[in-house]
Amino acid sequence: MTEGKTDHEMLEELMQQNAALLEENNQLLKKLHRNARLTFWLRVTWYLLLIGFPFAVYFYVLEPYFAAFGSSYENFIDGLNELPGLRGIDQMLGDGE
Repeated sequence: MTEGKTDHEMLEELMQQNAALLEENNQLLKKLHRNARLTFWLRVTWYLLLIGFPFAVYFYVLEPYFAAFGSSYENFIDGLNELPGLRGIDQMLGDGE
């Protein structure tokens, strides 16, 4: 034991140190929780953008051009099938005519 201190004084000092550590721990846990929530919502937003961006590009950028030129998705695919490399791939896969 430490000389000059009673058991009661040492216990009181240890309880104060414990209370200070608990407070610090609580603050750190709150920061971790807030960071985890922020990271979760940023990740959800990122994946929604990754999934939604191609659809938005098609509907707002490409589709008006298809409509303006009188084309449709099928005509576009037919045009892609006319490319030499893609026709061979389609025939190899059994999708060609």
